[in-house]
Amino acid sequence: MDKFSGYVIVSYVVTFAVLFGYLGWLWLRLRQEQREQGRK
Repeated sequence: MDKFSGYVIVSYVVTFAVLFGYLGWLWLRLRQEQREQGRK
């Protein structure tokens, strides 16, 4: 395994981590909004 493939793998991991983190954050925000709507 050379240096270039290591960089590719790291960039893939970082991209997926950011993507899933953003999706999880959006999902939590949607759940909080639904909970507050249910209270009203």
